[in-house]
Amino acid sequence: MNSGKKDSSKDINGIKVLKAKRGDFSPKQSDHSHSYYEIFFLLSGKCRFLLKDTVHYLEKGDLVFITPGELHHAIYSSSPNCEILMIYFNGDHIDRKLLTGGDNSALAEIHSFMGSIPVLYQEDFINLLNRMLTENAEIDEYSAGFMNCYLQEVLLMLMRYSVMNEEDPQLLNSRDAAILLATKYIYKNYKKPLSLEEVSAQAALSPTYFSKKFKQVTGMGFKEYLNFVRLKHAQTALLTTSNTITDIALENGFNDSNYFKDLFKKVYGKSPREFRKNPE
Repeated sequence: MNSGKKDSSKDINGIKVLKAKRGDFSPKQSDHSHSYYEIFFLLSGKCRFLLKDTVHYLEKGDLVFITPGELHHAIYSSSPNCEILMIYFNGDHIDRKLLTGGDNSALAEIHSFMGSIPVLYQEDFINLLNRMLTENAEIDEYSAGFMNCYLQEVLLMLMRYSVMNEEDPQLLNSRDAAILLATKYIYKNYKKPLSLEEVSAQAALSPTYFSKKFKQVTGMGFKEYLNFVRLKHAQTALLTTSNTITDIALENGFNDSNYFKDLFKKVYGKSPREFRKNPE
């Protein structure tokens, strides 16, 4: 199973910034998650973006804030090509005291979200991102300090302009909305023995057409997506409860603990027992 794997291709020790162009010429991106934060900002063009169980339609000035371990990927089309900027950073680089005026509880749980920078402030925001790009080249010994300051400014701007608010996603069309209904149904009922027929009925589509459309919109097959959702919840249970591995498997929709163990190791590179001892 290639989808839903943790992306270890980037070693994020500090704060990294990348600017790139994407389109139908780009390699198809599979669903993935990683151990660091990401801010995905669309400088120009349009694209779709799958974040957890929601397909968003992004245009210039939109961004996606992605927390560690969150399933996501971008979907590009032939026209227009997109210009994007991505910021990668670890949680250690978030100055919670600065962002909350000393009230750390206000940012106790930073969630993933999709938002937009108001047009009035986009120029200032993009200038800030360009300054980060310049310092990303590590021009001298002060670059790391500037990068950290600029990141706090980026986060403060997101809070000031109320970007850190979850809103209903803009979907491409009613068929994508049907797939959204299905993904939300999976998230609410992943513990149950869900079948393709049951979930496709939620989208009011035939199982055959649903399978094809689900893969097209999310980039992942129905069974792969369902397993990934179950694995993510099982992963959390391994770290936050003392339940046995068999119990965790059964509680999260797997009716065969051996299958769960094999799948977990295939996706995360460790057995559930190894992950519980050393999640890093």
